[in-house]
Amino acid sequence: MFIELFFLVVGLMVIAIIAMGFNVFFRKNKKFPETSVGKNKDMRKLGLSCAKHEEIRCRREIDKLKGTAGCAGCGQ
Repeated sequence: MFIELFFLVVGLMVIAIIAMGFNVFFRKNKKFPETSVGKNKDMRKLGLSCAKHEEIRCRREIDKLKGTAGCAGCGQ
């Protein structure tokens, strides 16, 4: 009984994994979508940027202001 249930669960898991990865496994000659914020054109169009670049930009603004009001994005 346990072995039958085990194989049933394993079979359902295999079917679920294939179903979730169908586009990844069976797409031919298609590029995988870019998930990096810095390299994705659509994210750049929306004005999104990488947290690292946002921090660098904020620190530059703080250095320019020399500790007066700070940058609005950081709240300093």
